[in-house]
Amino acid sequence: MNRLIAFDVDSTLLRVESLDTAVEHALSGQDGEADAREKLHALTAGGMSGKIALRDSLNTRIALAKLSRALVTEVGEQLRKRVTPGIKPALKRLRDQGDELHAISGGFVDLLEPVLGDLGFAPSQIHANHFIYEGEIVTGLDADIPLSRNGGKTDVLRMISASADETIMVGDGMTDFEAFEGGAADRFIGFGVVVQREIVLAAAEHAGGEYVRSIDALISALKR
Repeated sequence: MNRLIAFDVDSTLLRVESLDTAVEHALSGQDGEADAREKLHALTAGGMSGKIALRDSLNTRIALAKLSRALVTEVGEQLRKRVTPGIKPALKRLRDQGDELHAISGGFVDLLEPVLGDLGFAPSQIHANHFIYEGEIVTGLDADIPLSRNGGKTDVLRMISASADETIMVGDGMTDFEAFEGGAADRFIGFGVVVQREIVLAAAEHAGGEYVRSIDALISALKR
């Protein structure tokens, strides 16, 4: 059986939120840093829980700090050390048993490509947003990419899974659950190893999805 498993990245494959890591880096030492960090975390939580439109959450977070191309490159390298413990051997095990793996993220490929390469994802298996630059400064995101909006993961997953006999979505946020709810995935596994979002747990339970709180439980849920 040809099985495709799509993984969210932030707070799933990584134990951090990649965009927040970049914004926090840019805010470091600035006046009003504490207030800006608090706002940043509220925007992230709102986007992940579905209380704030994803694109609004992303654009507002980007606007909180001046992100330079050099900073994006630097943070991209730092993220290679922020992998969720145990996830790399879990991915190898899934590939060894014949599963096709993809990474689908509302984060930004500019930040994520190095670490996802370390985790064995080919460029064609990485699906994420793109920053827009003016010179060396990030000024926004490419709104033509479906992953910049709610429902985008549904569209992307539907496109890449056309030949799969079974499609599974794994992630911590409501945008991941939406892909299952929208009919693009046959199964949803809520990932509560890094962050447990009660709204995702409730949605998974209500819709017959699964929810895991450890890597061992994830491996067990995905064992053929």
